[in-house]
This record gives sequence, structure tokens and C-alpha cells, in this order.
Amino acid sequence: MAEMNETQKRILEAARRRKQKAEAAQKVEQEQSRLAVPTERLRTAGQGLTFGFGDEIEAGIRAPFSDKSYDEIVLGIRGGLEDYQKARPMEALAYEVGGAAIPALFPGGQGSLLRAGGRAALEGAAYGMGSGEGGITDRLSNVPASAMGGAAGGAVGYGGAKALSGITSKLLDTARRAVGSRGSTVVENEIQRLVRQTGKTANEITQDIIDGRLLAENKTIQAAVRALRAQGGDASTVIQQGLESRPAVTREAAMGELRGSLGGGGSASQAAQRRASEEATVAAERQAYSGFTGQEAPQEVVEGLQDALVRVPSAAKEVEIQYRAETGKSPFFQVGEDGVVSFDRPPTVAEAESIRRAISSRANRFYAKGMGGAGGAVKGVEQELRQTLDTRLPELATVRAQAAGVRANRDAYTAGQKALTGDVNEKLADFVSLQSPEAVEAFRAGLMQALEAKAATGSRQSMIRNLTNPDTKEGKLLNEVFPQDRLDDALRSLSIASDAQEAASKVLIGTGSPTAETGLEIARQLGNINPSEISGALGGSVVDSVSVVKKIMNRLVRTQLTDAERTRIAKILVSSDPQLVRNAIQDQSGMALLTSRINQIVNSLQNPARGAGTNVGAQGGGLLDER
Repeated sequence: MAEMNETQKRILEAARRRKQKAEAAQKVEQEQSRLAVPTERLRTAGQGLTFGFGDEIEAGIRAPFSDKSYDEIVLGIRGGLEDYQKARPMEALAYEVGGAAIPALFPGGQGSLLRAGGRAALEGAAYGMGSGEGGITDRLSNVPASAMGGAAGGAVGYGGAKALSGITSKLLDTARRAVGSRGSTVVENEIQRLVRQTGKTANEITQDIIDGRLLAENKTIQAAVRALRAQGGDASTVIQQGLESRPAVTREAAMGELRGSLGGGGSASQAAQRRASEEATVAAERQAYSGFTGQEAPQEVVEGLQDALVRVPSAAKEVEIQYRAETGKSPFFQVGEDGVVSFDRPPTVAEAESIRRAISSRANRFYAKGMGGAGGAVKGVEQELRQTLDTRLPELATVRAQAAGVRANRDAYTAGQKALTGDVNEKLADFVSLQSPEAVEAFRAGLMQALEAKAATGSRQSMIRNLTNPDTKEGKLLNEVFPQDRLDDALRSLSIASDAQEAASKVLIGTGSPTAETGLEIARQLGNINPSEISGALGGSVVDSVSVVKKIMNRLVRTQLTDAERTRIAKILVSSDPQLVRNAIQDQSGMALLTSRINQIVNSLQNPARGAGTNVGAQGGGLLDER
């Protein structure tokens, strides 16, 4: 091909310039025309918000106040919307989709891909109905395609947001693991590792501290606490001082809780308190009987005494021994060789009552020896004499009833003292059979005295442990005898004391070479590689693989905690300050806060994403239906 001469070149260049100028002028004209079209951003967003009914809603509001008809206003609004969509298609689509996402901000119809698709189908059907033109039949024809498109688009939007949430979560987790223990301090990281072993939440651990427990006393981390102590230094001293006094302190607190409900205040001896109470009761009983000391017995009572002593002569011997011991004198009656009883002087009411008690005592002895027949006969004599005394001297019956109550309480107290020996079911039956609140209190006081005695022996640790076990003798007695409205508090105090004993016995065992379990715990400190991470890494998990590699590199740099770090960990483990412990076990690092905030934002996008997908899908379904 021949080369062009200069003239031809100038002609070709001039033609190219004219074409470029014409194209530029056309573009300017098109841009001016586009810019001349009014923006309908608010109306377009309203269309999405109202599922395509926005134009008709606006026309219905404006028609009563306009000289134009409803249909004219609708056509005008639709024309403006169409011009805006042609002039700025992407902007118009964004505003309409954005409006459609607003209803999705409200909860409901979510929770799974199927439910999200169902709600999207309903919204798509509504959009097809609202955006359609013509009569009801024409509009209904749009519904099936719009519903299907809305369901598909909504499900895609919701699923995409869910997938984004999962991806974001994994990326954040990888970042968090990459930061690892440096997100918080090394000390906090180790405390958090130990707390995870307990299986408890931060709130549960904090409540334990408030109740009186120590984190170091949790059974699941005692090997770790022992490992920390075994490494020596200040941390060992802190743990030693924090745990060695705990068994005695918590045991005394638990015993105080028991005393408060079983009887006796403070830490005074139950036996001493009971003796003082019994002495006061006996003195009161003697004072009550003193009114009958100088009062002569009525003749009918004297005759009843003579008859009773003749029928139960062994009772006369008992009275004689008692009388001589108390007065140093001969008795006030004589028993002849023929068995006839005569009185040297009229007996007093008090002396008559002492004879009745002696006869009752003889009956009880016959019963105890298995001589039921003799016991029944003697008891009959005692009851006849009692009836005579009560008939003639009713005030004596009142005093006797009071004295019987005192003796019943004394017997109940004795039964409580012996409750820890023998068949526990029999002891429980004795307790249930008690008739009065005073007897119940006496039994409880006796049981408390038995517990006090055992707590002073080498069996105190097993006693505390057994009281927390409902299957042991001690546990059964406690659960039945202790006031039910205070039982939970008592069991909590006992459980704390039991855990303190166990922790002291397992953690503070010598200072020799570490056991295998202790050695493993020392190895876990700082490294913090857990079994799930190892399993995940072997299974191909990128997140777990990164975490394991990072922790291994950590171990290459630092093989153990510093003495200062171990000491701070030890102080938290034996701290009774709930706020100090809570601050250590809660991840307050910037990475933790950032992760929480990003997760909130990503999760909040699921509903709007479904709504936007619904709108786009419904529009697409409508277009396919028109074709």
C-alpha cells in the first residue's frame, strides 16, 4: 500500500478531529440531558420500602388537595421515576434496594436459610403486586415470578451475609490467636487458661469468690496450682500462705454455721452450755416442787400410799435409801414383818410424789429386764396412785408435766449426743418421734455436741467431708435434723471447708520433685496448646495450624514464666477479692473488644442483606415474566 502524501494526511487528521469534536459534543449534550432529569432519590427509596406501592400511596395522599386526578398523579410520579432510572440507573437501583432493606432491620422470619427465603418470598410477592400496573388481574400476574425471584434473591442475600459472618469470624479468630497471650498480659492469659479448665463462666467464678471460695481450691486445677508451687520462689510462698490456714478457718466458719441452727452461739463448748442449761432447769424444777414440801398429804392420798407400798415393797427400800441420802434421817414410815405400812407422821405431798416416782422406776426396770408382766402390774399400781394424787392435788399434776418435759428434753439431748453411733435409721426414727419443739432443739443440741467432740479429734477432716455427702451417716443426719430453711447455707459452708481441706492436702504436699501430672502442667504454662487445636491442625484447619505454630514459636522464645509473673498468678489464685479475680479472667484486651464489635456489625447485616436481595430478585423475576 502506497504511503499517503502530506495533503492526504492533513485531510485524514482533520476528519478525525471533527469526529472527536462531534462525539465530545454529543457526550456533553447527553450529560446535560441526564443532569436535567430531576433526581427521585426519596421516592425511589420509598418504592423499595413500600414494596412498590409508594407511588400509589403518594397519589392517594395528594389527590384530595390537587386539581389533578389520582390516575394523573400516579402517571406523573411513575414517569419521573422512569426518567430517573434511565438517567441514573445504578443510583436508582441503589436507593430502591436500600429502601427495601429497611424493613429487614426488624426481627422475624429469620434464624435459618429456609425461613429467610420464606420471608423473602412474601416480600417479593408484595413487591410484584405493588410495582405492577393495570388492574388487579394484571398485578396478580406479576406475583408468582416476583415471589420466586424474591425468595431466591433473599436467600442469596441472607446466605451471603451468613457466609461473610463465618469468614469474618475465622479471620478474627486467626488474628486473635496470632496476637495470642500478648492481647492480654501473660498473667491474665494463664489465669484464663486455668479458668477454662474449670468449665465455669466468669460470673460463676466470681460468685464462688463472693461465697468464700478461692480459685486455687477448684478441684480441676489443683495440679496446676501444685505445679506453680513446685517451681519455688515467691509464688510458692504466696500459695503456701494462702492455703495452709484455710482448712482451720473455713472449718470454724462451717461449725459456726452449724452452731447457729443446731444450738449454742459462738464457739463455746456445747457440753458446757448444756450442763449450765440442765442445772438451771433442775433448779427450777426443785423450786416448783418446794411448795409441796411442807404440805401434808390428804388422808385419801395417805391411804393410797400405804396400799401402794404394801403391793410394791421394793419401792419402799428405794425411797428409804433416797431419804437417808438427802436428810441423813430414818424414813417417815415403817414396814412391819407382816408387810403392813405405818407412818411415823403424816407424809407431805412432796414425799408422796417421791414414792410414786420410785414405783414408776421399779416398773421401768422390770420392762428393761424383759419382765413385761411384772412391769405392767407395777405400772398399774403407779397409775392408781397418780390418779389419786392428781384428783386431790391438780396443781401437782401441772408441776409433774413440766418436770416430765424437762426429762424428755434431757433424753432427747442424750439421743442427739449418740446419733453418730449405731444404726442411723434408728437415730432418724428417734428424731422424727419427738413430740415437742423443745425436744427437737435438745436433740439438735446433742448432735452439735457430738460434732464438736469429733471436730476436736483427728477425724475432723473426714467429718466435714462426710457432712457434705448425703449418702453417709453424717450427711443423712444433717439433711434430716438441720432446719430446712438454713440447710443450703450450711451445706455451702461445709462444701467450702471440704474443698479447702482437699486443696491444702493435695497442693501443699512436700516440696520434692514434681509428679508426672505436675510436670505436664508446668509444660502447659505459657505454651497453652490445647487438644482441640492439635486435632484441628491434624485435620487441616488453617486457624488451628496457625495457632499451634505460633505457640510453638512462643515456646522457643520463652520456655517458662518469669518469677514475677508466677507470683502475680499465685496472688490471683489465692485472692478473696472477687473484682480482682474477675478482671483477670475476663479478656479486656483491644483485640477482644475489636472482635466483639466487628461480629456485632457483621451479624447486623444479615437482615438488610436479605431485604436487598429480595428487592433485586423480585425485580428480576418481574422482568423475566414480562419476557
